[in-house]
Amino acid sequence: MEEKQVMEAGVDLYLEVYIDIIFILNFLMDMVLLVIVKKLLKCQSSRIRLIGGAAIGAVGACILSIFPNLNGFIQFFLAYVFICFAMIEITFRPKSLKAKGKAVIILYITTYFLGGFLNSLYYHTKLGFYFHELIQGKLFDNQNTTYFILAVITGFLAICIFISALRNLRKGNLDTYEVDLFFGDKSVRLTGLLDTGNSLYDPIYKKPVLIVEEDAIKSLLTIKQASLLRIMLDTVEGSKSEKQEVSMDDNMCDDYDTINIMMIPYHSIGRKRGMLPAIVMKRIDIWNGEEKTSSEKVYTAISRDKLSSKNDYQVILHKDII
Repeated sequence: MEEKQVMEAGVDLYLEVYIDIIFILNFLMDMVLLVIVKKLLKCQSSRIRLIGGAAIGAVGACILSIFPNLNGFIQFFLAYVFICFAMIEITFRPKSLKAKGKAVIILYITTYFLGGFLNSLYYHTKLGFYFHELIQGKLFDNQNTTYFILAVITGFLAICIFISALRNLRKGNLDTYEVDLFFGDKSVRLTGLLDTGNSLYDPIYKKPVLIVEEDAIKSLLTIKQASLLRIMLDTVEGSKSEKQEVSMDDNMCDDYDTINIMMIPYHSIGRKRGMLPAIVMKRIDIWNGEEKTSSEKVYTAISRDKLSSKNDYQVILHKDII
């Protein structure tokens, strides 16, 4: 707790500033705001960086509360320029000034809407009373804590709805990215869907696995590589290819035409259990506007089925790669 002396009408007044409360509340709010920005812009960030960004915002709020009589311009610069840009830089590390500015603007907008929502709850419900009880340490002595818990749940649901609504306004219902796949000295650009339900990992190294349509990557493979892959797909589906014997007896040609194929077990509601053949992409680039995320040696399972009935995407991305 920080105690400051204030002179008013010749009377010494003391303003008590609870630094710990200010830090905790601002840290939690900044964490929520940064998570919203991450979801909206589909930025990469680890939990440690999220915590670091929220901590910077909370420390900034504490400094401003300790020195409320700072010059107005300095306060504005610290609050709306330095602290906000520092939070974005630490949390997301944008590679361009444009991307950084976009993230800061989204942070401003999110703060405005979330602040208005919480302000409405504070003055038009009993949240203000419970907030006061929380600061005084009396919240859990009150029998009406159920209402406080309901208010917190309502706030959480409102935030989820807010994120979903903005996402739909930005890009429709599909969370899609442009994806460049590199295999050997060839590459192809496809559209990938971020599916949080994709939990495929290779059974040995536990690396995340993408899923791509067979037809979408044919341009990356030689004729013999495509033939070998087709044989594996026929095998796992229990069918026989007319060209299987020809392909297998052709001595696999040279090293350029060989391809390492591994089997990835999967489990889904529709198709139950099975195996998918997978190859290792030399590199993949995932584009979010001008921001690029690159990963090397990515396990990529091959599906003969169309992943999208409308051909909106040809790749199913893994949440651990984004």
